[in-house]
Formats: sequence, structure tokens, C-alpha cells
Amino acid sequence: MTTAKLFKLGNSQAVRIPARYRMNAQEVEVFQRDGELVLRPKLRTAADLFAQARSLAREISDWQRPEQGEVKPVASLD
Repeated sequence: MTTAKLFKLGNSQAVRIPARYRMNAQEVEVFQRDGELVLRPKLRTAADLFAQARSLAREISDWQRPEQGEVKPVASLD
């Protein structure tokens, strides 16, 4: 476990992230989960989103599309 110092930056609180936890990102999303503060790189492109999804699933083939139900005909607009 590594510790980091908190400090005040303007009206905000900031933390200096140790080099071993450096992220390759311009922005991060910040949220709390179970009392912990979580930082994760902000997704910027669809490719980033799919890369994250692939990392969360063992295989894409594990995914199943949900049932869409019956398709009802749509009246013509003419």
C-alpha cells in the first residue's frame, strides 16, 4: 500500500498521485463506491468504450443480446 498527501488547491482538495499509479489520460472520472474514492480514465472514444468492455468480459461470446419482443407493423406515412 502507498500513501499520498492531500493539499488545498484554490477552493478544491487535491492529491498528488505517486508515479507508479500514473494514468495515460487527460481527464478522469471521480466517484465514490463503498466509502472509497475512485479515479478512472475518462473514456474519450467508442474504441475506449469497447476496450473497457472487453476487459470486463472474459469473452465477447459470453454476451447475449436480450430478447427484443415482437415487432409491430408501422403505418405508412404516405
